[in-house]
Amino acid sequence: MPVYCEQGIAERPRLYINGGKRGYIISLATRDLLRVLQPTLVDMAV
Repeated sequence: MPVYCEQGIAERPRLYINGGKRGYIISLATRDLLRVLQPTLVDMAV
């Protein structure tokens, strides 16, 4: 499944994402998240 992320997230030191169930949030270093998900970074700002 393709993953798309706003390119600005690459500048953040940590990201918080949904862990798969309600109220379960995971904190990851941005570099690790980008390595695992290999998203396509896009410019979505208007």
